[in-house]
Amino acid sequence: MYNTVSTINVGTPGPGKDMSGSRKRWQKIAIVAGSFTLIFALLMLSPYKTTLLNGLMLEANAHINDLLKSQDSFLASMPDAINGVTSTDFVPILVSHSEDSDPLDAWFERSQTEALLVQKNGQIVYERYAQDADRGRSINGMSMAKNIIALMIGIAIDEGKIQSENDSVSHYLPEIVITNNEGLTIRDLLRHTSGIQSASEDLSATLKGKGLVTPLAEISFNGDRAFRYDNINYHLLTLILTRIYNQPLNRLIEEKLWLPLGLEDAAIINSTGYCCLFATARSWLGIGNLYLNESNDVISRRWIDKMLTDTLVPNRFFVQATGKSEGNSYGYHIYSGLPLSPKIFWIEGMGLQLIMINRKTETIIVRLGGIPSKFNITSNRNEATLIEPLLKVLAQ
Repeated sequence: MYNTVSTINVGTPGPGKDMSGSRKRWQKIAIVAGSFTLIFALLMLSPYKTTLLNGLMLEANAHINDLLKSQDSFLASMPDAINGVTSTDFVPILVSHSEDSDPLDAWFERSQTEALLVQKNGQIVYERYAQDADRGRSINGMSMAKNIIALMIGIAIDEGKIQSENDSVSHYLPEIVITNNEGLTIRDLLRHTSGIQSASEDLSATLKGKGLVTPLAEISFNGDRAFRYDNINYHLLTLILTRIYNQPLNRLIEEKLWLPLGLEDAAIINSTGYCCLFATARSWLGIGNLYLNESNDVISRRWIDKMLTDTLVPNRFFVQATGKSEGNSYGYHIYSGLPLSPKIFWIEGMGLQLIMINRKTETIIVRLGGIPSKFNITSNRNEATLIEPLLKVLAQ
């Protein structure tokens, strides 16, 4: 059914009429636009500037995530399969009348969450999914894929395919030539300190399943070597991995992580490396457990520790989980920086995709979904923090 829209043909001014009415309308529009511009300018000069900008960033993340959250997004290509263990007898863990379940249930309803899972001391104690979430597999993990790439780099080092994270990028991608006599290392890509100056068309092309528009030889790394988050850094890491193993990304992840860990079927857009891994909440939990298990057979403890400790604190870097742009710590796509919860670290993707971990309490929370718009009056956007109930569970 279609809505009918009525139109009024105002025609041209008749005899005795002039354009004063039209001019007045445009004057009103100009006044309104000017007023908004003035208000915005005053806010930018006010003590609330940072709060306003953080709120705008969170709102932007909410809407961009909505455009990319499904496998059939018009902005991206269809993902490639990662074969895993197919679960045919899945039964969710049902928790009732526990001190954790009521606040988590309330938060689930208000936070646009589609998959929420809590593990304590190795046991799943809470698990809930929205209808059609396919246990999380229909949800784009967004930048949590970067953590997978960082893990894969560590595995390549463990296997001797890469000597060290301090290796030159040009050793693996010889097309890249740095002209300023400063070495560009794998570590620089992992930490977003490469000075890369990427183009927006490269991001669009790789999301669409294509290669970079800009030839590798023409990518500039002449920017500031301070932290600057750029997706193409992790695309280049993916190129290194696929070249040294001579396999597509989905098959590498399948062979090196998914099958050894016994994770469930998933999918990823091979051409990205910085985004777009679709996996169940329990599979993301398996990734989180790598950070708790001291003696797993998949990746060395040395590399896990390096991912957690080789960190920096950018001057300005917005993080959804904290809701702030200052004081956030970044490792190899590992986040921390909660002043009241220094033991907690997490993996984050746009839309507040989260794997949150507290080693002290041996607790992992996986959360997948979206972020409610600020204009959704039934959401949790007007509360002090988006993740307060999760932090309480992690601390216990």
